[in-house]
Amino acid sequence: MSDLRYAVQLGEAARHVVGIELRFAPPTDAAHVDVTLPAWSPGSYLIRDYARYVRDLRATDAEGAPRAAVKVDKSTWRIACAGAAELVVTYAVYGHELSVRTNHYDAEHAFVHPPATFAYPVPLRAATAEIAVDVPAGWTVTSPLGAGPILRAASLDELYDSPLHVARQVRVVDLPTRVPARLVLWGERAPGGTFDEARLAADLALVVDDHIARFGAAPFAAYTFLVMLAHEAYGGLEHRAASVNLFHPHFAASRKAYESLLELLSHELFHAWNGKRIAPRGFTDGAFEYAREAYTPCLWLMEGLTSHYDRFALRTSGRITGKSLLEKILDDWSRLQATPGRARTTLEESSFDAWIKLYRPDPSNLNTTVSYYLKGGLTLFALDLQIRRRTEGVRSLDDVLRLLWLRHGQTGEPHPDDLQPLFEEGSGLALADVFERQVRGTADPDLATELLHVGLELRSAGDPGQVADGAVAVWLGAVTTGCKVGAVFDGSPAAAAGLSPGDEIVAVDQFRTASDPDLRALLGARRPGDPVRLAVFRRARLVEITATLAAAPPTRWEIVGLGDAGAAAARYQAWLGEPHPGSGLLASITTTARWV
Repeated sequence: MSDLRYAVQLGEAARHVVGIELRFAPPTDAAHVDVTLPAWSPGSYLIRDYARYVRDLRATDAEGAPRAAVKVDKSTWRIACAGAAELVVTYAVYGHELSVRTNHYDAEHAFVHPPATFAYPVPLRAATAEIAVDVPAGWTVTSPLGAGPILRAASLDELYDSPLHVARQVRVVDLPTRVPARLVLWGERAPGGTFDEARLAADLALVVDDHIARFGAAPFAAYTFLVMLAHEAYGGLEHRAASVNLFHPHFAASRKAYESLLELLSHELFHAWNGKRIAPRGFTDGAFEYAREAYTPCLWLMEGLTSHYDRFALRTSGRITGKSLLEKILDDWSRLQATPGRARTTLEESSFDAWIKLYRPDPSNLNTTVSYYLKGGLTLFALDLQIRRRTEGVRSLDDVLRLLWLRHGQTGEPHPDDLQPLFEEGSGLALADVFERQVRGTADPDLATELLHVGLELRSAGDPGQVADGAVAVWLGAVTTGCKVGAVFDGSPAAAAGLSPGDEIVAVDQFRTASDPDLRALLGARRPGDPVRLAVFRRARLVEITATLAAAPPTRWEIVGLGDAGAAAARYQAWLGEPHPGSGLLASITTTARWV
């Protein structure tokens, strides 16, 4: 019999409430026992205070006699247990936020996120657990712990790492993979489109096998991809033997949307190795402190390395072309260049501050921090090319990855905060420059330099729409949505003029701006050094600001194939497994839609 016995009651769909019962034997001779709920969940680095969703917590002994339950902090209840052989704790959990890290319950399904649901007695942190689910007739249970209605976990860490989904009308597809894997879809897909579930299952199977081959072994006996389709939904959360993913119902409508879903699933799967098993101190089983933050300077490895390989595996498995891979890289590069905070915050600092920055964005984030997903992925992309170049193709980032797996993933030994020695050992190269400048420093990845060595050129230019007829692109330096300012770039004309987040620009030189295209057109017709008068609503008052426009930073980025690539063409072939594309434009992106 398990130490902790939970029962899940799905009976109040209209109120979005799930009933929970917990039974356990309290410590012998104890006067009271504390029962607590996690404040965060691994993979999502923000204190979410899940206890705020709990209501009507009550406690009794096995005979039904009431026991006092007093809340002693935001997530903990102290329960009187003197003389009780067993305690029964009941409570309800509200869930009406459809995300991968919160509960959602309605008449169609129940997504139960265990850290947000299952309270545990503090003295029984190492306990085993059993979950009995009241499954409605015709509904299907999806969990890495089994098909229910009784599920068992060897530890609380395993319980919290095992999402539970109960629904009608799910589609389950077994994937033809080296290790058992399945795709479970819930939600209606939009009709039409070139792609479908069968194509997704076939492509995903090849990605799974590609990841397994890269590491040399699967860390799980079986794997479940849960995909919930919902409008305006996107996200994923990794687990040791599963992932939960949200995506919009139109994934089949275009190649771009389809590849985006495939990339998301690849990302979360890769975490089964990197992040769930290759992990720093405080992020391995038995070490999680669910009540407080787990700080590390290494999220750039957990998420950046995963961001690199999620798309690279799509290419090495043959699911996307080299051109498609380069388009994804260029899109990331353009976003990195549009982030002034990259010059202020290092990857290690960004990792450490994830709890107060990445998941809590504010208008200043643009200037004060950089995403460890974004810069981390690009840094490791460029480093892979550097390793291949300097070792003449003998080694690659794959060798570093396998060393991390053998040394730390398979053993469960947390990796050190200083990762430079491991990267140097795996690559056989001195990498102090990369780590000092790009990981512990604020330098950009050496993308342009490394692309040249595979016969590709990274170019920058102004917006073609603004530089026609010899004009010079101008900028104000503000991010806008519907002419409302969301952020202001440090050092920009907007900042110098005193424009602030929250301001609404309603006119430029007495011409109305009803939309962002209006605003861009009015500003784009001017020249660097021109003053412009901005009519702005600020806190419901109309004020006038004069700004002096400046020459815009590059807003168009291109990757171009070099016609006479020479030896670089062979390096390209060895890298991406396809012939060098020759001369011509391979990828381009114009980023002016993100700011004025």
